[in-house]
Amino acid sequence: MRWNAGVLAGLLIGSAWLIIGLTVVLVARGRRRSGVSTGGSAVIGIFLMVVAGLTLFATLLLSVVPGAD
Repeated sequence: MRWNAGVLAGLLIGSAWLIIGLTVVLVARGRRRSGVSTGGSAVIGIFLMVVAGLTLFATLLLSVVPGAD
């Protein structure tokens, strides 16, 4: 497994997308329980979490695929 700048950047970006998406989903759920219209915010949060998953998966592939260092 390689740990270079690309892998570390991918982990940081993927983690950021995951935290932002989870926050958006949780805020939308809280607003929905209080009766306020969310305007589809939860869908955006889920989309961001999917992007985070794809980013982290690509980062995993980047770290384990053999190649020149």
